[in-house]
Amino acid sequence: ECGCTGGTCAGATCSAEGQDCEDPVMTVDVTEDWKCVCVAPATGDEVGTPAVCRVDECAVACGTCAGTACSDAGQDCEDPDTLETSPNDWTCNRKAPAEGSTPGGPVAACTIDECTFTCGTCSQNTCADAGQDCEEGSTDAGSLSDWSCTCRPPAAGSTATAPAACGLNECAVACGTCAGTGCNDAGHG
Repeated sequence: ECGCTGGTCAGATCSAEGQDCEDPVMTVDVTEDWKCVCVAPATGDEVGTPAVCRVDECAVACGTCAGTACSDAGQDCEDPDTLETSPNDWTCNRKAPAEGSTPGGPVAACTIDECTFTCGTCSQNTCADAGQDCEEGSTDAGSLSDWSCTCRPPAAGSTATAPAACGLNECAVACGTCAGTGCNDAGHG
């Protein structure tokens, strides 16, 4: 039926919309079952009329497409309107707990400060509860669990992702009761 029969030219109807025509049952006793089918990567088909074609730009697999661009940047891709007539409306969105989106490409600066944010891999109050400062190694969202607890002066010490074992070398501290020259604070040299 994808040719012309009884005044209906199914093939021409579909091709005028850039679609393929398919006749699933090609027998004389089954008629009017032809359908227009969208051309890949678009999806969709409709019996007896042009199809509404959809393209999820985030799902299309190719090196320059939205899904790849976002995932390579560690972000989620979203195509708010998958109609074939709505191209290039996809956005890259920062993965939780980071925020932000950019249309048509990755968000440039996707950041998480694990010292100030509460999440499963973050410092939360670990350092503060130990009377120590939290230092973030990198705020890049792809670099988690790189924070450390650091002792507050005059104590010294730092430990990654846990409270530090703080030491105090009394000989190195400039104070009225410290010896300075020839001083040996046992265990701290």
